[in-house]
Amino acid sequence: MAKMVYVHIDTTSNAALSRGISPVEFYHGIVHQPKNLLLLDPSSDYGEFEAHTGMKVLRGNESVKQYFDEIARNRISEDIKWIDFNDSAMIKELTPLEISELLYFGHTKTHLHSPFFYKLQNNFVYFDLKDDLSRVYYRYLDEYYRILADKLTRLVLEKINDRKSFFRKSTPVDKLDVTLLRELKPLFQEGVIFCFQSSRLEGRDYKIPIYLVEDGGLRKENPLGKDELLVAYLIYSQEKRQWLVAYEDKDFLFLSK
Repeated sequence: MAKMVYVHIDTTSNAALSRGISPVEFYHGIVHQPKNLLLLDPSSDYGEFEAHTGMKVLRGNESVKQYFDEIARNRISEDIKWIDFNDSAMIKELTPLEISELLYFGHTKTHLHSPFFYKLQNNFVYFDLKDDLSRVYYRYLDEYYRILADKLTRLVLEKINDRKSFFRKSTPVDKLDVTLLRELKPLFQEGVIFCFQSSRLEGRDYKIPIYLVEDGGLRKENPLGKDELLVAYLIYSQEKRQWLVAYEDKDFLFLSK
């Protein structure tokens, strides 16, 4: 059971820095499934060698699916970093400057210019930063909200049913609406933790504290310190079967508008 989910969004580059969302959860949560992957680790053991770029590629949905199946089975020990692309023919059209930019991107895990390349028509750039931390660039940021909604819903479902006996029917949890998460975007731009370690059931309401943090995504152990600020609770009402956010201060409510 995850103790927390960290979220920080850079809306300038559409990059989401997260802790608590795995590569496989990402893959199963997105709508625009990658057709092909260009692996940004030139020494990768996976894929086929592409002579024009000097990098490895995975072509076709089935190859991409098998790659994520290998990740799910913990059979990949190398860095998971890739960019998707739409048309294999356009790989041959990349200029030396564009290839060097991709190599820089893969090496530093930071973009020089736009993370979205016209010739590749990519929807994502994915970097697994280890220790359950990832940085992913999304052409459509709603994809991230969908993944986050799935993750938070699943965690609440597990928490609510954690102590159910074998003979008792499990309690369903309605999926968290991405509209509610969009309203939290100003807080996400600052960096927040959904702290399941401190979550609790009050009557029929399940409450998850939301803390404003600066470097919570970088500290794996004991992520909360004295400088963190409780800004809100994410609440699931079992009676009404709906989600809501309750702010600790009116100033934060104003910030979310």
